[in-house]
Amino acid sequence: MHFPSSPPSLPWRRLLRIALALPLLAAAAVTVPASANTDITVEGLYHTAGAGCHGSGNAEGCLSWRVRIPSAIAPKSSTNVTIEADSVPGQWTWSCPSQSGDEVAGTSSFYIDNGGGEPPSLMADSELSSISELYNPLLNESIGSVKAVSCTPEHLSLTYEVNFFTYWDKNSYFDLDLGTTVAAPGADARSYRFSPTIEVSTRNAILQPTVTANKPAASEAHATVSVKNVRVDGAAKDAARFTMTARNDSTTPLSDFTISAGRSRGQAQVGALTCDLT
Repeated sequence: MHFPSSPPSLPWRRLLRIALALPLLAAAAVTVPASANTDITVEGLYHTAGAGCHGSGNAEGCLSWRVRIPSAIAPKSSTNVTIEADSVPGQWTWSCPSQSGDEVAGTSSFYIDNGGGEPPSLMADSELSSISELYNPLLNESIGSVKAVSCTPEHLSLTYEVNFFTYWDKNSYFDLDLGTTVAAPGADARSYRFSPTIEVSTRNAILQPTVTANKPAASEAHATVSVKNVRVDGAAKDAARFTMTARNDSTTPLSDFTISAGRSRGQAQVGALTCDLT
């Protein structure tokens, strides 16, 4: 479906909501990509607004650093991963919700890598405080927990225990998404740097990667897209409805864009498509 250019008189910030009637199998397409790495990786993320900002809806809270810990580092066993990192004065500082410094903004998430081109499955997630713990939802066994955390705007020290024994027969991974506060993001494009020291208790090697995250200029056309499964009472068991919200996060009006519906596997048909431009 193709939409014509938006009239210039409309506000630059707009919401586009699309309700799709699709088979339930399409719901899996909403999850995050699978991890093909066999070692710890670090990634910088700049969310333009909204989801992923660790409770903040403005640009100051939308920079985060993701540390991915795959099961290959400790197959069928547990280990402690310690992350030490300074913030970068003038660029960003650590976001510490607790005055006592025993929490860093962000989340710990545990995924099963399904392989075969299938999206991974999110099994559990939690915050990153001194009392945070992840449990196997079926057996109520601990699969991950914060062992120690010290958070100040200038420095973060986080020790996280990962337990890959419960799902020993599957490839899996943890994502530690660490939240920050950006100093005066402004309207121009910016680049942010992160240089942690990462130590694994069952290894001798110490990792010292350096990664960057890029914030687009406010004038550069970009949007935040989210998808939500909507429950419909009385609907056929092989049908579902999804609402996609595309929010313009730039100062440039979105125009001449295309919305298309796809499926992850199996047969699928679009039974209805409605659009609400606001």
